[in-house]
Amino acid sequence: MRGVRAGLLIAGTTAAAAVVAAPLVAQWIRQSHGAELFDGRRPLVARIAGHDERLPPMASRCINCHRGPQATGGILSAEGLTQRIARRGGPPSRYDSGTLCRLLREGIDPAHVMVTRTMPRFDVDDAACAALWAHLSKR
Repeated sequence: MRGVRAGLLIAGTTAAAAVVAAPLVAQWIRQSHGAELFDGRRPLVARIAGHDERLPPMASRCINCHRGPQATGGILSAEGLTQRIARRGGPPSRYDSGTLCRLLREGIDPAHVMVTRTMPRFDVDDAACAALWAHLSKR
């Protein structure tokens, strides 16, 4: 009987650990997927505003404009995205997952200011937006 109890205790502890770990694993997967979208290991479909043609995958990578000393689109970080600051002449605003998705799809920032036309508009679904947000909001 002791062996059965010990087995049940171990099984219960393992199941409880799995329940606790599951959200952490899911978050890690989203962040990893977001990192792959950001740096182009997973391509994003995008167009320049006002054009029907898709950009080549190498031209629609976030890192092209948002990483390094020559970052023309600004460096994206958790602090910069979530801090209330004025952007593009608009009132102070901050990003969240929903406003990032709107920016990517429509080119409209959280203060309802249109970004430059040279920033691609992405055909991105909710899962990819959530993954990008998970990655960017932890940088």
